[in-house]
Amino acid sequence: MDLDYIFRLLETRSYFVKQKQDFPDKHESRLPLKAMFGLQYVEPGSYKGKPTDITESLERIRKFAESGRILTACWTERRGESSLMWKNFTTKMGGCIKSTINRFVASFANDDYDICCGKMLYTGIYAGQDFTESLFTKDKAFEEEKEIRFYFNPKKGLPTSKGISIPILPDVMIKEIILSPYIEPMARDVLIQIISGKYDIVVTPSKIELKL
Repeated sequence: MDLDYIFRLLETRSYFVKQKQDFPDKHESRLPLKAMFGLQYVEPGSYKGKPTDITESLERIRKFAESGRILTACWTERRGESSLMWKNFTTKMGGCIKSTINRFVASFANDDYDICCGKMLYTGIYAGQDFTESLFTKDKAFEEEKEIRFYFNPKKGLPTSKGISIPILPDVMIKEIILSPYIEPMARDVLIQIISGKYDIVVTPSKIELKL
């Protein structure tokens, strides 16, 4: 993520989580094909036979609409750095937070959410998907991300805003911060001193060597 987001996390001691439907991949807010095939309604009297009961279809639409509002955090299980990830998710001034699933979950300072975690499957979108599968499935074009996804389900109601800042313990969540290989060496060294000194967090430079 860009460094301004990292500094906001450290200063406010909070983690900002977006709703699933706000991600750029259209699949995140698109009704699964399996559900779409069940959405059919014929006006009574327009054909011989019993009119289609759309109660079940409407219920599926409601559930999917609610799933789009699920608070969602996206991480990667990659152990090493990726030049493509740096370019796609940060500007020149970026950083990577290194953590573990246990540290991430344990870092939240309150117990207001049930947290669900799973690996994304890059099997693509297919007709047989149901709602649960759609929560952990992405198009193969995103396979490079090797995403670990967290869903936050509020114990009291659904979120009313497009995102929410949840209080955290940064020293629990963050095992290490790796600075972008695109940061010039002088600025990188100053940032390491500032972040590690003020927040008592391990900060290291990228291991990717570039001509800057």
